Order: sequence, then structure tokens, then C-alpha cells
Amino acid sequence: MQRHEVFSRFRQFSGEVPSGFHVDFLGTQVSHEFVAGLDGTGPCPAARTVQNHAYPPFDEEYFEWVDLLESVVAAKGSYTMIELGAGFGRWAVRAAFAARQFNPKLRCHVIAVEAEPTVYGWMRAHFRHNGLKPRWHTLIHAAVTTEPGEVEFCIGGPRGGPFDRPPNAWYGQFLAKGNKAFGESRPDGRYCGFQVRLHSSGWRSIRIPGVTLQAILKKLDRVDLIDLDVEGQELASLTSVADELDAKVKRLHIGTHGHEIEAGLRQLLSAHGWQCLADYALFSTPETPWGPIYFGNGVQTWVNPKVPAPSP
Repeated sequence: MQRHEVFSRFRQFSGEVPSGFHVDFLGTQVSHEFVAGLDGTGPCPAARTVQNHAYPPFDEEYFEWVDLLESVVAAKGSYTMIELGAGFGRWAVRAAFAARQFNPKLRCHVIAVEAEPTVYGWMRAHFRHNGLKPRWHTLIHAAVTTEPGEVEFCIGGPRGGPFDRPPNAWYGQFLAKGNKAFGESRPDGRYCGFQVRLHSSGWRSIRIPGVTLQAILKKLDRVDLIDLDVEGQELASLTSVADELDAKVKRLHIGTHGHEIEAGLRQLLSAHGWQCLADYALFSTPETPWGPIYFGNGVQTWVNPKVPAPSP
């Protein structure tokens, strides 16, 4: 099946990969430690030589790759990307690699926000391992919220249950705000220096900083891509900064986590004149330009025609 043409603008990685690391077609390396507990990850890789690494498979993340690469190709003079719910920063690092490969003269700045404290530490290590000094970019340990201040953040489900997992086996942690099923809580030790609260439901949470998208955008003139996967906070986060998005942001890649959220995003962004390039509902297997693909999370891509093209 023919690939999206944007992939032809980027070289496939060839080179040495050390033991214990996965690699993608751009050459970004991911420690096996970060993903060891995820289904389908496979065993820890041995050291090897790679020649012309394969392009990404046709799956849910293919659309994320297209958005990332197209945003880089369209950039002029500088490239700014924001990853919200960044995990260990894999898309932010990929953005920096893609920008450097496509146009070494681009001034590249990535902003990555992650709430889970262990995973945030992995993000800093991931940047360093791939030759990106964290101080060159903006890495933020916080949850994305609509108002500043500390928030209650879930780190695990009832002990012995399906969500009692280490961070490298589950990247679905979420804000406890508004979740009445959590119930009352009591102290239950510490996690990464944070006081753990054990709720009557068995779920556990910690209080961490919150950061608003408004505060992040306030410091920026233009953003080429926002990639957000914020476990149900996507509509609220974007609604609170709709005017700022119109003025500064060129493209959105959104991982969706509810049919009502998906409908709300369509209504919000269409009303503001954004153009939808992709819209696939979660838990569906629709026909796509690359055949039928199953979507665990939904995917929406929107571009903003109101942001003018930058000067070269």
C-alpha cells in the first residue's frame, strides 16, 4: 500500500543501536525500561546494526506521524511543537529529530508536559540519551489543567487489580478531579517524594502541579503543532484557550477519550473556522486511506487557516 508522500521527504535511519534500546525510522532511541510492561513490546533488544529502518506501520499512530512530519515540512525559520501528556517525550524528541533532518537551519523548540513523576524523569533521560539537552527545550512536570494550582492525579488502581501496574505498563494515568468513585482518602506512604492518598475505592493519587495551556502559549508567538493525549481533558483544555489557538497554533493532533469529547471538539473547532483533516472515533475500525485501522483512542487532526505562513 502506498505511503503518505510526506515520508519521502525524510531519510530512513541507518546505524548502530545499543543493547536495550528500540529505534524508529528517524533514529530516535527509546530505552526498553520505559515500555517493558506494555503488551506487544517484545523482549529487550540486543545491540545491532540497522540499515534503512522501516517506515511506521499502518496503525493508529500513523496519523500522528503524518501530522508531525507535515508540520515540520511546513515550518519556516523556526519550528515549535508542544506535546501535552507527553509520557517520556517520544513525539517531542521525534519532532526535534525530524526538524533537524529536514532543515538543519530551523530553530527548533519543543515543549513537553508530563504529570506522572517517574515518567517525567524518564523524559529527561530520553532527551539526554538522544543528544537533546533538556535546557535547550522546555520540559514541565505538571498535569494540563484549565486553572493553575495543585491537582489530584491518579497513579494506580486498587492493589491486585488490572490498573495496579508500574508506569512502564500503563500510560493511562488521569486527573482525579470530578471522579466521585474515588471516595474519601487517607495517607498511604510516598511515591517519588509525593504523599500518596489511598481512596476508599482503592485508587491511589498524589497532588502535583497543574499548568494551563494558556500559560504555555502566552510565552510563544507561533506553534506549528500541538500533540495532546491528556486522558479526557482534551476538550476542556482547548476550550479554555480557543482564541489563543486561533491566533498562534497551526495544527492540532488530538488523542480523544470519549464520544462526547469528540463531538465537542468538532463543534468547538468548526465554529472557530478550523479545517478537519482526520476524524476517527475511539474503539472503532473505520476505513482509512491506508485500509481499515483499529483505533483504541480516537484521533482528530485540525489545521488553522487563520495563522499566516511565516516568513522564510
